[in-house]
Amino acid sequence: MPRIAINKSVDAPAATVWTLLADFADVSWIPVAVRVDVEGVGVGMSRSIHGGGVVPVVETLTHLDERGMQLGYSIAGNPLPVSRFEALVEVRPEVDASKATVTWNVDYDPIGSTENDAAAARESIEAVYDMMAGWLADAAAAGGRT
Repeated sequence: MPRIAINKSVDAPAATVWTLLADFADVSWIPVAVRVDVEGVGVGMSRSIHGGGVVPVVETLTHLDERGMQLGYSIAGNPLPVSRFEALVEVRPEVDASKATVTWNVDYDPIGSTENDAAAARESIEAVYDMMAGWLADAAAAGGRT
């Protein structure tokens, strides 16, 4: 079960980035999300994100710390080459208060047991979070919602 930490600097204040992430039911900042179906409220709630694929990505909120600007989630129906995926995301202000660092601590199991399988999973996860950091910055620049 590999673990990676992906740190991304986002050109937006930490509070703005946190507002986008903390509203787990609203993924309007993710441009590839065509529709989201939400079940429940608070920790334990799930969101089914429908994008370009046939099967939605189902994410379940596992942790929420408003004061600490942290949230955790697990993903089922993951299009990445992983069989298990859990993440804890943290938002922290940078020295330049107009920027934030977003850290995704990801615990996952690659599909397959070869080094190539592990590398493919890691590269896929890193690519997704590169995109997500960009989407967060774009949404924050657009006033919080796109």
